[in-house]
Amino acid sequence: MNTDKLAIIAVTERGRDLAITLTKTVAATIFVPEKHCNEQTNSLTPDFGTAMREIFTKYQALICIMATGIAVRTLAPVIEDKLSDPAVLVMDEHGKFIISLLSGHVGGANELTEQIATITGGAAVITTATDRANVAAIDNIAKELNGYLPNFKATTKRINGLLAAGKEVGLYIDEPLEIDTRGFTMEEVSPQVYISTKYKLQVATHERIQLVPKQFILGLGCRKGISAETIDAAFTHFCEQENIHPRAFREIHSITLKAEEPAILHLAEKWRVPFIVHPAEELQTVAGKYPTSAFVQKTVQVGNVALPSADIGSNGNVVTRRFAENGVTFAAGKLTKNSEVAK
Repeated sequence: MNTDKLAIIAVTERGRDLAITLTKTVAATIFVPEKHCNEQTNSLTPDFGTAMREIFTKYQALICIMATGIAVRTLAPVIEDKLSDPAVLVMDEHGKFIISLLSGHVGGANELTEQIATITGGAAVITTATDRANVAAIDNIAKELNGYLPNFKATTKRINGLLAAGKEVGLYIDEPLEIDTRGFTMEEVSPQVYISTKYKLQVATHERIQLVPKQFILGLGCRKGISAETIDAAFTHFCEQENIHPRAFREIHSITLKAEEPAILHLAEKWRVPFIVHPAEELQTVAGKYPTSAFVQKTVQVGNVALPSADIGSNGNVVTRRFAENGVTFAAGKLTKNSEVAK
């Protein structure tokens, strides 16, 4: 759980003191009513309700040291969706009961609840069905893999409901991954969660739901002014050729010169991935490992863009050759545990 953007809101002096104690273990910003403020806290201004709702929109997680009813009524107007809402915990001012209130899986509230309970010696109150049934949760797996799950909310509700009820749900993992498999069967049953980065899967007679881990980096170069349609078609052909699912790409990398290239921005927005650029000097540090073009060298000061971009993005783990079509070039790098740590 990333606590860099964790807020603790307390309404009493005792709650404030508990919040200060918690910050000795977790990084957090403390908010309290003005009358309880000291040098370690911030004031809830202009008023309690307005401040609470503003904090909700700005922080990744909230710990509310107050009655559950106060937290629920105050935050109700800004609660939207478990995919976007922050984790919200509620606890008493003695730290005896820590309740996971909102975004238990996707937002990480359940994990944070366990962490805070360990610190205070209190009881973690977690009510999500899969946790109570001691089985895995598909949304937790997707989050852990930074993966794409189609129709996320409906699929999560269905699969987690089946697991919590003790029904059969299949699981297939295309390559070794360290994930929670409690409650799943490795038999081919319907439905089956199929974890794979492949674009083309073998035909099956049972229902499969593909969960796509985002394990790849896309290195990209292109001619100036290339159309969105051209880059879309080339990307599809590249994915087909390499048998990599379009959703398996975590980031797009290119040269700084292409930072505002409309077609690349379109591709990044279409597949909802970050677009990261590198100066020519940085690409030059690895460009010697790959074939170069004198024309490209003259144009952008580096002899190849796609391969060095994929190289830097994946910390050297390039897994495809350079693909070229209609003024667009692609290459893929694959993230490993070591390369992710290095990033």
